[in-house]
Amino acid sequence: MDERQLKYFLAISETGSVTGAADKLDIAQPSLSQMLLRLEEELATKLFQRTSRGVVLTDTGQVFREHAQKILSDIQRARDEIRMEDSFAHSEVTVGLPSSFLTLIGSRLVSEFEKTAPGAKLKLIEAMSGHIREWLTRGELDIGVLYSVQDCGHLSLQQIVVEELFLVGQAGAFGETDPDGLAVDAIDIHEADRYPLILPSGQHGLRRLLEQKIKRSDFGLNVRLEVDSLTLIKSLVKDGHGFSILPHAAISEELKHSQLSAARIVKPVFRRGVFVARNPSQFVTRASVKMAEIITNISWNLIRDGEWLATPVKPPKI
Repeated sequence: MDERQLKYFLAISETGSVTGAADKLDIAQPSLSQMLLRLEEELATKLFQRTSRGVVLTDTGQVFREHAQKILSDIQRARDEIRMEDSFAHSEVTVGLPSSFLTLIGSRLVSEFEKTAPGAKLKLIEAMSGHIREWLTRGELDIGVLYSVQDCGHLSLQQIVVEELFLVGQAGAFGETDPDGLAVDAIDIHEADRYPLILPSGQHGLRRLLEQKIKRSDFGLNVRLEVDSLTLIKSLVKDGHGFSILPHAAISEELKHSQLSAARIVKPVFRRGVFVARNPSQFVTRASVKMAEIITNISWNLIRDGEWLATPVKPPKI
């Protein structure tokens, strides 16, 4: 099917008559009837019920009308977006970022977006990965960054980074450190009982990842407190109320200023992917495309410059 067929179908549905639609479109009635027949054959369903007064939409025809209207609207919006050339004046983008990622990238992201997309409207929302996934599904976000992508087959996903999770404690908790601020000696996760943990609750992606990793092991995590706030978790760890397991993105500034310490975890190593996600049913704006590009490039540059201990995931060269 093509755009012309959709317009002809909508004209028939609006007039309630093939003859009336043909007059409105200034085409021959037999040609319009043939077009409708081919469309129904392609869809393998009847779109209209023929009556003595004309035609009325069937149940499937009503559903198809909603799709046709949206498709034509998106086509027009796409034309308008492309015709704006390099202007971002009428573009806007709503972005959902997890707390740890926003802590690392937020300021740079805003600066770069303002520089490369002047005039575009930006809305940043900080939330847990699970909430971001729900909002993407409902079409309330243009772009989101996700850690857990289970049950995300309906979303368009681009993995940009793999990051490691570290055991985090008070400054000096793990002894001698390397130039990155990490303890020289790694921590075997089988020693986990020694470390009372402050972790997010089970609805948080990080907690689910940890639980999955140790599911088949003969040990468990010594969870002392459940806190669904990154800021509070770090504050409690600083004050000696326990330890946590966090990515480098969440603690890079604290490590720089010796406010926290961290150690690598082994047997197993905890890693997770970082994904830029969008809902493919949402209209793609110039601003949303630029935002995805900026998020990706800033992430890779931070890793390259040693400010984020993670591994970039770049598309293969063709």
